[in-house]
Amino acid sequence: MKTSIYYFTGTGNSLKIAIDLAERLEDSKLIPIAKVYERKNIRPESQKVGFIFPLYYSGLPKIVYDFISDLNLSNSNYFFTVVTSTGDINEFPLKQLDKILRTKSKRLNAGFFINMPNNYIIGYDITSTERQNEFFKKAIKNVELISEIVKNRDDNLTPDINNKDLSRSERINKEFREEVNNMDRSFYANDACNGCGICEKICPVNNIILIENSPQWQHQCQLCLACINYCPEKSIQFGKKTIDTQRYHHPDITIEDIRSQKNTL
Repeated sequence: MKTSIYYFTGTGNSLKIAIDLAERLEDSKLIPIAKVYERKNIRPESQKVGFIFPLYYSGLPKIVYDFISDLNLSNSNYFFTVVTSTGDINEFPLKQLDKILRTKSKRLNAGFFINMPNNYIIGYDITSTERQNEFFKKAIKNVELISEIVKNRDDNLTPDINNKDLSRSERINKEFREEVNNMDRSFYANDACNGCGICEKICPVNNIILIENSPQWQHQCQLCLACINYCPEKSIQFGKKTIDTQRYHHPDITIEDIRSQKNTL
């Protein structure tokens, strides 16, 4: 295997990019971080390693940060990342990832951002259908360009990335990673819940259990929002912030696709 692609996804944007990129790279393998993040001594055998994930609070999701920090990369020598975002982009996740890799005597060779529709419905309503389609079309072109760069093992990072003052983004992301596990205290299911259990099935870190057919969150949340966006009855809410917002997941990514990325209990 020439390329290992580790991905994390909540509502499918990053998974869709990972699938499309893997199809364009010779001898590549998709590996869901949620399925392997609790394992010890993971060491990819491929020379090229990629990380695909959504932007969370200006930087890496906690599960991605922790996973890469523990990863043994002694066999690999080319590293790239693709960060999906609605548009609130800065270079901090690239700097953040490069910093982790340098603790392992490696470096980030290439980093990319791809705009995708909003799924952060606890802060904003979803992207319009017309705008979603524009994102999807541009994403295909971006993936094609990225695949060529990765195939050729090209570098594309600005040389001074580690000299830029991104301290505000660093503080925001650090606070998020320290607090995220307990952010699920704001989730609840209203009377529209029918006990179908989809939220329990798709939570990538097994943070939801059903008690008397009602979901209960166990405070190991990653705030991926899979549960609220895939709920077929729109019964799951996040405080009062989502009562009037719509729901979003990538139209090509199914409940089974999300469920299959995790370890089953």
